Amino acid sequence: MNTYPGHNMLAASILSILLTGQLHAQTSDSPVLPDNAQPTAQQTSKTPTGHATASSRKAVQLENVTVTAQHREEQVQKIPISINTISGVQLDRLQVRTLEDVKFVVPNIVIEPNTGLGSGAKIFMRGVGQEEVLFTADPAVAVYINDVYIPRQNGAMLDLYDVERVEVLRGPQGTLYGRNATGGAIRYITRKPDGKNSLKLDTTLGNLGRRDLRLSFGTHAGKVDISGAIMTRNRDGYMRDLSHDREVNNSHIDAARTTFTMPVGDSTYATLNLDYLKDNSGPTFPTPVKLDANGKVLPVLGSFYDTRTDILGAYSLEQYGAVLTTDTDFGSFSLRNILHTRGMDNLFYIDMDGTEQTRFHLYQDQKERQYGYEAQLASQIEGPFSWVGGFFSFRETNSQPTRQDVFAIGPTNNISQQTNALALYWQGTYAFTDRLNLIAGARYSFEKKDFLVVSTKANGTPNFTSQQTKIWRRPDWKLGFDYNLTDGVMGYATVTTGFKSGGFNGRAQTAATATAVNAETLRAYETGIKSSLFDDRVQLNVDYYRNDYAALQLSAINQDGILTLSNATGALIQGVEMDAQVQLTHQWHVAAGFGTIDAKYQDFAAINNSTFLGQGLKDAPKFQWNLSTTYIQPLATADLVFTAQLRQTDLYYQNLGLSRVIMTPTHLDAAARIAYEPHSKHWSLALWGKNLNNNHVATGGFNIPQIGVTMIYPSIPRTYGVDFTYRFF
Repeated sequence: MNTYPGHNMLAASILSILLTGQLHAQTSDSPVLPDNAQPTAQQTSKTPTGHATASSRKAVQLENVTVTAQHREEQVQKIPISINTISGVQLDRLQVRTLEDVKFVVPNIVIEPNTGLGSGAKIFMRGVGQEEVLFTADPAVAVYINDVYIPRQNGAMLDLYDVERVEVLRGPQGTLYGRNATGGAIRYITRKPDGKNSLKLDTTLGNLGRRDLRLSFGTHAGKVDISGAIMTRNRDGYMRDLSHDREVNNSHIDAARTTFTMPVGDSTYATLNLDYLKDNSGPTFPTPVKLDANGKVLPVLGSFYDTRTDILGAYSLEQYGAVLTTDTDFGSFSLRNILHTRGMDNLFYIDMDGTEQTRFHLYQDQKERQYGYEAQLASQIEGPFSWVGGFFSFRETNSQPTRQDVFAIGPTNNISQQTNALALYWQGTYAFTDRLNLIAGARYSFEKKDFLVVSTKANGTPNFTSQQTKIWRRPDWKLGFDYNLTDGVMGYATVTTGFKSGGFNGRAQTAATATAVNAETLRAYETGIKSSLFDDRVQLNVDYYRNDYAALQLSAINQDGILTLSNATGALIQGVEMDAQVQLTHQWHVAAGFGTIDAKYQDFAAINNSTFLGQGLKDAPKFQWNLSTTYIQPLATADLVFTAQLRQTDLYYQNLGLSRVIMTPTHLDAAARIAYEPHSKHWSLALWGKNLNNNHVATGGFNIPQIGVTMIYPSIPRTYGVDFTYRFF
């Protein structure tokens, strides 16, 4: 087994904190609890004078987090899957403000802005993902908002405002989620109305012209409970366009969300969610780079934050959605109906070469509409057998003109595609004894895609036309067991299959290359232990995974600068993961995690040795670790809350060719926050910093020497600022 530098550093950090915390625990008796620690009955008992008893002051426990990852409410430590949750004030204290920030908490994940798109989300989990934003290529990590599937990477770098919690399901989710979840799934659960009147203002000011505002509210009108929020997120550019003497790569996003809930009859509850987002940020520009004689990456223009361009560029994104959910209690089972519609309009023309020539530009104007219905049933009878099942129906239509300009205005491909997907699924658990449970599940998926491309040359004459229809049918299954070794320790093992349907090469330059790609399939094996130890003061979860992929879908850029989509051969990806939480004292909480990825191509023909033999996969760092700590220092009338985070990631590559010049090197990220939180709970103030060590690593890039394009998108430099929160009522 390979040894990585991060192992020793992680072990030393955890050991130091644990030893220090144990010494502190022996002297600390304050009853103040962080928000992720839940007081027990002993902790809440009081003497007649209102002070906690001596025994209550010693009780320290972690919260029993409840999730709905398997379509029913369950304690996260009781379900046999690899999952991370971020909930409550952890979102603020850990500075999880957008989807990208989730990577500070979750092992074995790469989340970066999609190349050239500030609001696009490139997600790779356990080494599997997709960076092509064109709708003819589907992502491999499914994103859900309130049980509604978000199919496109464009606009998926969502702001986490008015969110109750985030659930990250690591690894394939072939049975309950199925569609395009061969890498994993991420679920946003928004805040539910509680019938109380509330109004809260959150503001953020920082360097780079950071100006954020979030206003959330709650109220009720008769039987209807209402909650909602509006937000605006603004930041000046962090790169300098030397050609036009301006700052670029700025951010300007406005959004709103509201939720209505009400009872319907005696046994049904209805929820309506509405949301809207407008992104008026500018386009994202890269910087050209080169390798020196020692193999060090250097900026061509003197700084990683300088660029040149021959165009001003354009970018706009608008998306909106509505979902109506009803929950009905039938006694022996419950039924949830989910009916939704969403839309997105995304226009951009971006310069991806970092020069004052038209070497590599991309234009597209996408219109996306989706409609869906899902029925989820869950058993409610007490007994040895429990189950969930459902029906999934989804339709998506997309259309857009797209053009790649390589040294000259290129042909325009007018592309349209309609996708219809249906699935039936079921998963059950049977308790043979009070310790041993058998898990079995199945899903049958049907997917049809109608694809049309009409290509026109730059002079207006026809180029080519291709029209195709493909259908994929796929049965998937899951089989496993979990066993309670002790009251607080559970072991489990599962085998799961999954698939991602095929697609088309929408950026083809000829009819012959506008071909379909096959479905991506896999069989996944996982075994792990989930434990709650030392009177629920410690949670330690460890797993080993092995994913065998066939026909892995990969996107690449050929030597002419043309984006392509194809099937690779098979791939074997395996590794181990650990995540842990420790409630050292009432005031001190520590969380840590690590993950390894050993990813290799396999089952390829000898003719492809030069392409695949001994090669690893892109966006698959061999080792990652994260460490965070929260400490609450009680004052007379307030709390000081200190939070610090570290995350180290091994090197990984930004393209299939594994080019070192656009490689993301091994790097350490650091963030910290200190908050003053008065007990009155009317207001709070916090100072924060991110990327404290001022990394400038690549979050994307292109290396196409044949057309003279070698450039990266550098990470945002060090940022810092202040948060202010005021609760009106």
